[in-house]
Amino acid sequence: MQLRIAFLGLGRMGLPMAIRLARAGHDVAVWNRTAGRAAEAIAAGAHGAASAQEAVAGRPLVITMLSDPDAVLGLLDGLVLDPGATLVEMSTIGPDAVAELRKRLPAEVALVDAPVLGSVPQAEGGALHIFAGGTAEDVARCAPALSALGTVEHVGPLGDGAAVKLVVNVATINSAVLLGEALGLAARLGIAREAAFDALGRTTLGPIAGVMRPRVTASHQPTLFSLGHAEKDLRLAVAAGARPDGVIVAARRALAEAHATGLGDEDVSAIVRALADGDSSSQSG
Repeated sequence: MQLRIAFLGLGRMGLPMAIRLARAGHDVAVWNRTAGRAAEAIAAGAHGAASAQEAVAGRPLVITMLSDPDAVLGLLDGLVLDPGATLVEMSTIGPDAVAELRKRLPAEVALVDAPVLGSVPQAEGGALHIFAGGTAEDVARCAPALSALGTVEHVGPLGDGAAVKLVVNVATINSAVLLGEALGLAARLGIAREAAFDALGRTTLGPIAGVMRPRVTASHQPTLFSLGHAEKDLRLAVAAGARPDGVIVAARRALAEAHATGLGDEDVSAIVRALADGDSSSQSG
């Protein structure tokens, strides 16, 4: 079933997702603030649009994949979607921003929040896990498109997708920060890093240690999920009600300090390396 889709936002995740949709046979119009980002999607069969408004015109399904709540709300302000269209918001923006987006959209435009679990390799391979929030009817309407990107899980009403994604990201990001601190403590105790990784691999940190070990030891690590986006996600979690004196706040502070030193565009594994190396500017205590 071919769908006419507008895809807005061709960043690190958005570009491979748009390409997947085009290669699946859908009629995809793409737009990005930096127009040059569209070239690869166009080569895969998508149509480039000169503006977001041009992209969404005549498209019953509109997908956004942007950096943060301000980017999503700012883009949608003044954008006119066709009556009866469905907006699928796939960015990590939190449930409060989803609720605000619903308020700003006309009643005749449906909204589904559908953030994803996975990074660039999963986006390229169509192996994302998609947490969808919305009515069963609205989620089903999007399924033919979303199934090209991965597995769709309808987790509840509107906003629940964004909420579940925050919870998942909190667990993953905090685990990375804890791993870095554990490695830093090991170094101060005179334990070699490889031995520390071996030992931590036998604990509940085993999965994240296995993912981070080659990234931390590599001389160069391509950014799959940026440290800056990780800090943003924990900031959203704090705003959504995380304990003000809890580990989420402490982890966010460590990420914010690392971001301030210029690591924001680096892969999130940079926080593990910084804490393991004992960078005093990246301590969460």
